Amino acid sequence: MTIGIGFLCEDGIVLSADTQITWPQDHKDYECKLYPHTSAEWSMLNTFAGDPHLAKSFNGKFDEAIIRVAAPYTPEKIRDVIETVLEFLHIAEPTDVSMLCGIACRGDLMRVKTWGKTVSSVTDNYDYVGVGDSSVLRYLGQMITQTDGRPYRVKQAVKLATYLVLKAKTFIDGCGGDTDALILRPDGHLETIGMDPYNIEQWFLRLEKRIKTVIAQFLDSRVSHESFDKTLEALVKELKNEHYV
Repeated sequence: MTIGIGFLCEDGIVLSADTQITWPQDHKDYECKLYPHTSAEWSMLNTFAGDPHLAKSFNGKFDEAIIRVAAPYTPEKIRDVIETVLEFLHIAEPTDVSMLCGIACRGDLMRVKTWGKTVSSVTDNYDYVGVGDSSVLRYLGQMITQTDGRPYRVKQAVKLATYLVLKAKTFIDGCGGDTDALILRPDGHLETIGMDPYNIEQWFLRLEKRIKTVIAQFLDSRVSHESFDKTLEALVKELKNEHYV
């Protein structure tokens, strides 16, 4: 099982994934599930869920196919290559492999999601592949991702993606290992996130602990106003310190 998460931001696309791979023989391995493809005119970054052999086959065949595409390049042309390559893979069931792909070309950004051999555009600012129809990510996605249409910034999305991957690793069998994340800029430049995912995870765990304490005291009428105020102040301080970083 795999979790791959993508955010569309006003300053780029963020893709993040866990690193645990469970092979059909039930043994585990750990490797990066983010695959970059770059040239002087375009870039494509993808992450996958499903059969690692199919994912690696797709990425190899994509590199072979894209060089046959005539310039000028557009996101639509690159999407067509993705669809064509999938047609030639031995995909028996849609669950065999699914991908999130970020495309950058001449300042334009596009995201597509694949399900078996089907390719569709992603219109929401947040989406994921893997872990089936996960109630964990459905719940958290509705709770912490934006619903007012405001665009994300990359720094904001990196932290949210890291937290969502953390929750998948915590509650869903087959997800685990470290968390990887990459940023695809509109000009096609690929960047690391510039933050240690482990530190982001630890901050969210500390925040969760403070929120649990606030809720417990809020529901307990035996807690004095003074004690409750101190607990709230500690939470607000933690939030403000991170907000202004």
